[in-house]
Amino acid sequence: MTMADADWWSMLRALDEPVAPVVGGIGRESILRAMVEGVMPEPILAALNERVARGHGDGLEVPRDFDHAAAQGRFGQLAERLSEAYGCPCDSGLAQDSACFGSIWIAAEASRSRTKRTRIPLSLTVRVSKFGDLATYGASSSSGHEPHLHPDDRQRIEQALTGLGYLIVPEHILSTPYDGPNGWVFGPTVNETWSTRFFDHL
Repeated sequence: MTMADADWWSMLRALDEPVAPVVGGIGRESILRAMVEGVMPEPILAALNERVARGHGDGLEVPRDFDHAAAQGRFGQLAERLSEAYGCPCDSGLAQDSACFGSIWIAAEASRSRTKRTRIPLSLTVRVSKFGDLATYGASSSSGHEPHLHPDDRQRIEQALTGLGYLIVPEHILSTPYDGPNGWVFGPTVNETWSTRFFDHL
């Protein structure tokens, strides 16, 4: 099923539940003010670090209705399907302090993807979010070479993902600068994208 951009944005914004950073008497307004000024005062930074250390922040890294056992089971099935599709074991790992649940790596020797000019073999990474069945994948590239994802790799990866009910988010959607309600978690940086929100460390 192909979704229109408007449908993707509607879904992502619905999943991006606002979480107000109220820590030790330091509220959202104080943090936003510090972001605007470009300097995070030590008391605010310390309070935020304490909040993270205590594991507070439900709705940011993990959705409130997250079923870890079900996610783990499906992730394991995905690793098995990709290993079968590529005829070799695919390494996998779970993410920590992240909205990403886990990643699966396909070795360069098994993929057909190459850099465009030098034809260097590329490894592939498949990432699964903890939010809304979201998934993404791509090819690695070193030394600034532009990667070219081979259609055969796209077909095998997408077949494995969609067969398990994952939703593959288009790259142009994920690369859009993040403008959701939880920008405070990134601090004063302006480089975060929607990929960061759902597939990276927070």
